[in-house]
Order: sequence, then structure tokens, then C-alpha cells
Amino acid sequence: MNHIDVIERKNKQGSLIDFDVAVDGKALPKLLDFLTNNSPDEKLNSFLKPFSDLMPAWSYDIDFEGDIRFVWNVLNMDKAPVPLFLCEEDADFSCIVIVVDVEKTEDFVYWNRIGYVNHDNENLDDEIRRGILYTETYTDEDWEKYGDNIALEEIGSDKWHKWIGENWSEELFRRRINYTLPYYKAEGNVTWFLETDWEFDRLEYDSMLKKYLTMQRLKRADYYLNTSKDKMTPTVFAKVAASFLPDGEKILEEHYKDYGEVLLHVLASEAITEPFIDLVKDKRSSDHELDLYLKALKLMLQNGDEDVLNALNVTVYERLCDEKEAFLKRGINIAALIP
Repeated sequence: MNHIDVIERKNKQGSLIDFDVAVDGKALPKLLDFLTNNSPDEKLNSFLKPFSDLMPAWSYDIDFEGDIRFVWNVLNMDKAPVPLFLCEEDADFSCIVIVVDVEKTEDFVYWNRIGYVNHDNENLDDEIRRGILYTETYTDEDWEKYGDNIALEEIGSDKWHKWIGENWSEELFRRRINYTLPYYKAEGNVTWFLETDWEFDRLEYDSMLKKYLTMQRLKRADYYLNTSKDKMTPTVFAKVAASFLPDGEKILEEHYKDYGEVLLHVLASEAITEPFIDLVKDKRSSDHELDLYLKALKLMLQNGDEDVLNALNVTVYERLCDEKEAFLKRGINIAALIP
């Protein structure tokens, strides 16, 4: 049986760039370079390699949120061609796309073969038709949300163009799930250049995915901590925090459904305080998972406006202090976190 984990990808100066999957202790890009040393595939040798120059497809540095959502949706499927690497310059699915044929059972995960996508048969008109207007895959929730506004519009209409411009992430995700994924599954659209036959323990594999996702969320949190200059209003903070906290976007969407606006005292409890406490009490949780919530608190303290600071001190801090003993057991001194 093979083993799988997550390792850091660093530049020549030793700075962290991103994260790579490691198979049997070897970074996947370098392992693929080695395993394809004698490949007769000219395109592989002249255009795609070295794999270490490609961008990890699971990265949060991909250009579009819809693409990130697509990748992580596919990663959770039981059987699918899962993206592994993309062209770093494009950082999307328009150029180089390396995929792995994945099958999951209750106990094992199999990586059967690895290949590159052939874009010759892609059709933009067909892709457009598989966006928000492709109602064949609508759920009851989709009909409730889009049935009386955009679902029955015509492609090319002013209303359709306006909706696309305002909701590009949702549109792109739907095109990827409804068009791109079936395209990858169709015979002949992927050139399989390596038979791998790797077998992983399902628990170890799921743990790897959770770790990879957490590291990407931490990297995004650090980005906001290091680059945000203006003071964040509750609405801005809510959007930023939702982008890196577990279930953050789902919680924020439900919050808007319930209240129509950001009530940060309520939202902070739903998205930060209570999940953080539950995680602290869960002996299986990692320090990296806890660090996500610590960074959210730091962002509130460092970048929040007066209203955000009020929610931090009145709602978040007081509730966390109720569980200070549980936090101390995990090496976290709540009283020292917020002056």
C-alpha cells in the first residue's frame, strides 16, 4: 500500500510558495518527473515537464473562486478525474491541466492513471449553455433561488449578461461541473501518459485532504492579515473571514437568508466562537485547525473597525473566556489574546 501526505513547496530562497502532495515521501511533481523520464510522448517532454514548474490545482491561488470550488467539489467525489496541476501563468483550466483518475471505496482510494487534458474538442457555446441556465441539474433549492429571476432567461439577453457579471463565481462553477467535468470523463479527451496503480488507506487519504485544505485556508488568512490596510466593517470582515473559515461561506449565506444583513454579534457566534470551542474540545483536532480561528480573532483585532471590535470584545471574547480551562489544555491562553 502507498502512503500520501502534504509537504511544503518552497522557492530557491527557502520561502513557502504552496503545498504539494507527497506519495511515499516524495513530492508528487518530482516523482512524476522521475517516472516519465523515458516517456515517448513529445508533448509531455517539450511542453508539460517539468511538473515542478506547474501550479498545484488544489491551491487557493487559482485565479477564480468558481474554479477553486470546482476542484474541491471533485476532490470529494468517489470517482472522478481529479485535477492535479495547472499552468502557473494562466492559473485556470484553459491551458495545461494534469488530472488523475481516482476511485474511492469505503476503505481505500485508488489513483489508477495520470494524464493531460486535450482541449481540441472543447466548445465554448456548449460550455455557456451549461452555466446557470442549464436547469437539468437544478435542485429544489436552485429553483427556489433562481427559478423566478434568471433560470428561464435567454443566453445573450441583457439580464443574463448582468447576472453573469454579478455572479461570475457561481456561473463558472456550474460550467465546470456541468461541462468541464463531463468533458474530462469522455473517452479521448485525456491522454493518459502514466499508469500508477497507487492504493491509499481511505482514512489516511481523507486526513491528507483535510490537512491540505486547512493549509490553503491558513495561507489565505495570512494574506489578508499581511495585506489588508483599511479598517474592515462588519460586512467586509464577514466576507473575508467566510473565505477562509471552515463552512464560512455556507454559514454567511444562511445568515443573509435569516437576517438580510450582517449582524456580526450573531454571525461571529455562528462562524467563529462556537465552532472554535467545539474544535478545542475535540482531541482529534489539529493545531493548524485551531490556528484558523486564532487568525480570525487576530484579523478582527488588527483590522476591524469600531463595530467589529465591539463584537470581538462583547460577544466573542466573553464567550471564549467561559471555556478558558479547555483552551489552556490546548496551550491557548484566551485572556492573553485580546487586550
